[in-house]
Amino acid sequence: MPEKLQLEERLTNQLDDSVKTQYIYYAGVRRVLEKPPVLDTANIDRSKLFMASLLHSLGYFNPEIKDTFYIDTVRKQYRAHINFKVIPGKVLRLDSIGFDFRDSALQRLARRQQDRSLLKKNEPYTQQKVSDELDRLLTVFRNNGFYKLNKEDVFAEVDTVVAALIDPTLDPFEQINLLDSLRKKRENPTINVVFKQHPVKDSSRIKKYYIGRVTVYPDANYEEFDSTKHDTVNVKGYQFIYNSRKFKLPFVASNIYLKPGSLYVQRRYYRTINNFTSLGSWQNVDFELIERKDTNVPTLDGKLRLYPSLKQNLNLSLEASRNVSDILTNGQLFGIGVNGRLLNRNAYREAIQTVTSARFGIELGADFIQTLQASLAHTINFPKFITPIKIKTDSLINPRTVINLNASYTDRLQLFKSKSFNASWGYEWVKGRRREDQDQVGQKWRKTWQYIPFNYEYTDVQKTDSLIKLEDTIPSYKFAFNNGLIMSQILSVSTGIEKDNKLTLLRGRIEESGALFGLIKDLEYGSLARFVKVDGEFKHYINYKHSSWAFRFFAGYGYVYGKADTATGGRPSVIVPENNLPFFKAFYAGGPYSMRAWQIRHLGPGSSTVYENEKQNIERFGNMQLEFNTEFRFNLTTIAGIRVNSALFVDMGNIWSKEFDNTSHQQIPEASFHIDRLYRDLAIGAGSSLRFDFDFFLIRLDWAYKLKDPAHATVNDGWFNDLRVLNGQFQLGLGYPF
Repeated sequence: MPEKLQLEERLTNQLDDSVKTQYIYYAGVRRVLEKPPVLDTANIDRSKLFMASLLHSLGYFNPEIKDTFYIDTVRKQYRAHINFKVIPGKVLRLDSIGFDFRDSALQRLARRQQDRSLLKKNEPYTQQKVSDELDRLLTVFRNNGFYKLNKEDVFAEVDTVVAALIDPTLDPFEQINLLDSLRKKRENPTINVVFKQHPVKDSSRIKKYYIGRVTVYPDANYEEFDSTKHDTVNVKGYQFIYNSRKFKLPFVASNIYLKPGSLYVQRRYYRTINNFTSLGSWQNVDFELIERKDTNVPTLDGKLRLYPSLKQNLNLSLEASRNVSDILTNGQLFGIGVNGRLLNRNAYREAIQTVTSARFGIELGADFIQTLQASLAHTINFPKFITPIKIKTDSLINPRTVINLNASYTDRLQLFKSKSFNASWGYEWVKGRRREDQDQVGQKWRKTWQYIPFNYEYTDVQKTDSLIKLEDTIPSYKFAFNNGLIMSQILSVSTGIEKDNKLTLLRGRIEESGALFGLIKDLEYGSLARFVKVDGEFKHYINYKHSSWAFRFFAGYGYVYGKADTATGGRPSVIVPENNLPFFKAFYAGGPYSMRAWQIRHLGPGSSTVYENEKQNIERFGNMQLEFNTEFRFNLTTIAGIRVNSALFVDMGNIWSKEFDNTSHQQIPEASFHIDRLYRDLAIGAGSSLRFDFDFFLIRLDWAYKLKDPAHATVNDGWFNDLRVLNGQFQLGLGYPF
């Protein structure tokens, strides 16, 4: 069905402009028919021709397009209604794919890469696929030295008829057999495609080129070049012309992938440009290749001009925001925050980026000032892998080593004061060639990886009497608001693919803490948290001209296996198991980006009512989360240049944790996950949204209702409990929820 709707939309776009009608909409309601065109049957015929051309390009065999129209009267107007009936016909399928190049070297390359062809037997034929295959072949040739070869030199020959039928030398019996073949071809139409080479008019187009001199200007400027004001030096075979010591020349040379004397490879040419662009120290990169005329060997000389960016950038900002993070970590606050950020794009003259940021925030609450928070962070980003052993990174894009240092202080008045420190060492890289680098043109999954082998987090909490009393009411808080030590490693990957009007995004992450250091008993029974946390997310979008579908699925689980010593005040040691993830690592639901019918951290755990009868506004967290969200998004109107859109959405999910009764100290089964209780525990919310799109940001107003509330699962499984018009939940968000 989506393919049919997409084809209908593409056919509509082929209509002649004189056949289309334009309407002015106000608040999503059609009001005015704007300047309707005059009916002209010639425009109808032209539209049919355009639609037939589209169908042929998509590989439909013998399509039929019929039109009818009638005229009615609306007040004093005569209005014509045109209907097109389109019968696309059968889809042409590929029968055989061949290569027949005049040059033997090109023929060998094409045959050697034949298994990577985008055209496969019995798959539907389209002109776009043929064009993509031509691009793929040209990329293969240019990656093997054929610098001058272009699309004018190669073509695709297609055949849809049995050409031998017009051969006059054919005897009658063979003609009968061919006629039978033609009849079968019409029932199941197929097409043969052969890629060929035009006659050679310029012999230089089929010659392999080699790299000659490469001149590098590491600190180029846009002023007229004056050779008397520059220094010249040869580094690793490259000639450098420079006028300052902004960059270390060996570092620049190590990022150039076209070596003097080597065969020209287009992939290495683009990789050089993209590598310098991604480093961030240069605002523009120009790599000019010039054919040398004074040699018998086809040679290309290169001029690489690198235009530096400003080395440093200072940014100061004032913000007002709502806390959507956890209370112990450095997150946004609902109140006032002052941020400072200093960026150095070329530390140590090797395009190493350093970022130093500072923040001070005040959270407003019932007592005016509720929280004070200050933080200082420093990040060092090396444009290479720094490892004890050398790792080959030629197949990777943007390999980086990232060091993070972060210290923060939080004073939650009347509850606690916490000091936090975080240090990590990790690696980031992208796996999968860029579009211009690919030997195979087409859709590819491109993966972005991050591996942090060392992550250290420590939080020191000083509790007040108010928090201690709250812990007596909620036993799980005794494990949440404690001194926390995490010594973990993290691996994450994200990828995505876009095809036609569909976009799919995937993300996965795993973190483990304490597997090795937890063998030290003083740490194991102290503040070290031991757990394995896994989560993954799937997003899928289907986009149409005026609407779209959006789907999201999230799943996460944390396995906690640490132990703690409860000895205090001289009492003997009592070793007890830890049941839940630390608060700043736990899962939560609710808010503008999750289960929108609930306030943030006010859903769950499971179908338990452990927090429902408490007077305090208690936040909930869990070791496990499942969530599914879907939206139908559609356009409404435009007001003063601002696009106003809307959406209908449904959210399903919950969190689960280990909770214990404060009196009996027995585990509460309704709070833990059990597959046979999933339906009972599942929360469902639905609502509508109003969205104001300012291009550079989007303001979202969501209104949602609790259709199924697991906290009231004892009555009708929680369906439609206290459902009233004004009993919904309002959410204010920036950007899309997913």
